[in-house]
Amino acid sequence: MFCKQTASAAALALMLVAPLFPGQVGTAHAQSGSESASTEHVEGGIPLSRLIATVAKNTGKKFVIDPRVHAEVLLAGQQPDNVSYSDLLTILLVHNFAAVEAGGYVNVIPDAGIRQQALPLVTGKEHYPDSQLVSTVIAVKNVPAAQLVPILRPMLPQYAHLAALPCSNRLILVAGFAKVQTMQAVIDALDVGQPYKPETCEYSPQQGASAAQKAP
Repeated sequence: MFCKQTASAAALALMLVAPLFPGQVGTAHAQSGSESASTEHVEGGIPLSRLIATVAKNTGKKFVIDPRVHAEVLLAGQQPDNVSYSDLLTILLVHNFAAVEAGGYVNVIPDAGIRQQALPLVTGKEHYPDSQLVSTVIAVKNVPAAQLVPILRPMLPQYAHLAALPCSNRLILVAGFAKVQTMQAVIDALDVGQPYKPETCEYSPQQGASAAQKAP
């Protein structure tokens, strides 16, 4: 008698719970399908060469791509056909590449070699896209320029270049245009106090030749 009552109770519980399963199963399938679609959207990379070709077509610019430049670009919230030249500069830096305009071409190269390229010199009046690589010379008036290098260097990306000129108390900086503006603002905030008199440096052609021979 006890077994029959137990079996009946189990059957009744199963009948009450069973209608819940179809909805739950459907929800699980819907979630799984949504997650799958989302994953496919995020993981679907676009070849960088294709993106550059699209920008070249839309802007009329001519590109030369270094053989070492390869990447799959993941875009979210933007269609590849809508990528502007300024957008492309940012995308290149994200993937450790850079663009340099020279001789009528935009040369796309690994950013490790950017320091040896002829970049636009910013003197304070020019305006470029935020990710456009530029060079600038910043005059420091009240503190030794060499003391600023270890303070500022960690704030710069690896490809950037920062060096001090003790004799003229200036800084040479190579970085993206927006980063250069940021560094200028930081330097202005730090450059306070009594005017600093830089050390006197005597330079001769013999010293220059000796330094060139010692350079790696």
